[in-house]
Amino acid sequence: MPRSAAPTTRDEPAGPVEAAVLIVSYNSRHHLDDCLRSVLASDDGEIGRHVVVVDNASRDGSAAFVREQFPQVDLVELDANLGFAGGNNAGLEHIRRRYPATAYLALLNPDTIVRSGWLGELVAYLRLHDDTAAVQAKLLMHPQSDRFNSAGNRCHFLGFGFVTACGQEDSGQYDEPRAVDFASGAAMVVDARRLAEVGLFDERMFLYLEDTDLAWKLRIQGWAVAYAPSSVVYHKYAFDKNYRFYFYFERNRLYLVLIYYRLATLLLLAPALLAMELCQCLFALGRGLLGDRLRAYGWLLSPGNQAVIRVRRRQAQALRRLSEREFMGGFAGRIEHAAVTGLARLVDAAFAAYWAVARRLIFW
Repeated sequence: MPRSAAPTTRDEPAGPVEAAVLIVSYNSRHHLDDCLRSVLASDDGEIGRHVVVVDNASRDGSAAFVREQFPQVDLVELDANLGFAGGNNAGLEHIRRRYPATAYLALLNPDTIVRSGWLGELVAYLRLHDDTAAVQAKLLMHPQSDRFNSAGNRCHFLGFGFVTACGQEDSGQYDEPRAVDFASGAAMVVDARRLAEVGLFDERMFLYLEDTDLAWKLRIQGWAVAYAPSSVVYHKYAFDKNYRFYFYFERNRLYLVLIYYRLATLLLLAPALLAMELCQCLFALGRGLLGDRLRAYGWLLSPGNQAVIRVRRRQAQALRRLSEREFMGGFAGRIEHAAVTGLARLVDAAFAAYWAVARRLIFW
């Protein structure tokens, strides 16, 4: 049975364990006080906890604020903004050098407030489920703490990622742990052994979908990624209606599809992929984002990045233990997000119909 099948449990291991909480900050001073106070006040049982903040060359005094107000926090100051990917890599390398006994790595956004025990619950889940490599907390909105930000994340068959239950009232409908397509990088814990196997974040991505990349690296090797609602984190989330980071979202989506999908899958999905690109070009044109879209295509088609895609593709396929059917079988045909309305909803239904047929044809 593949390791991504139904979670298996074991008797709870006894004794303390070391975990590091890694927070990457860029101009986040206005969030850091709430975040760090909640993390440091959290009762996480016998866990030996190290808190590391990586400052991505902020210009708002974030580093000085952490150094002065939270001397017990390990501060790593970078000379340039390396993005979410590069900032996390710098933090992970620092943790490996300074805290070599760290068994679990928590990634936490600076715009979060944790409920006491959040880390202990996520670590306990991983210690009890030996087929699971990463797990995310229940993410609730802040200050609307009765509403979801994420109850685990879904993947669309064309590479889009979206959150489950965003904006829904938390009435207990997502109170059971379960496997998910990918865990939110806003509040997740990764088994350090598994992270060492798959490698660090791809710094070329810089920003957005790095959590998808990590989950896919783990999942193609057969490891499960999960959602554990006993751990609760509040997220000061706001949907970006101005699409400031459209370039990163779309470039990275196509980048991951080209790396992870098998050639037969790309051929099967080619009509849908091309149709989606046409839709996205029209969307970008209407929003004044066509330049960003063309820049994404230029990046993907440049000889240097084509070589990178080929290398990463060979690495991913060499490590694969899941069939494509197992890897993609649970992917969504619809983009379940409140922003999908009107004509977009009709187009979404057409893509869902395509996937309903195509999914049955994937036998590899």
